[in-house]
Amino acid sequence: MGLTDRGWVRQGHWADLVVFDDSIEETATFTAPHQYPKGIPFVFVNGVAVIDEGKLTNALPGKVLSPQ
Repeated sequence: MGLTDRGWVRQGHWADLVVFDDSIEETATFTAPHQYPKGIPFVFVNGVAVIDEGKLTNALPGKVLSPQ
């Protein structure tokens, strides 16, 4: 897509990162599909925490990607 500021963890680039441990466990079921998995304490979108210590931050830092 020609996005040159993605795919690297560097200053000035957009960072989407997931921090997980060795205890990842799915908690969703067919009757309750909107459950978060265990073992993923942090998720960062564009360098902003959207999951912090397992809790939603309500931050919405994502943006639509389009070819440059």
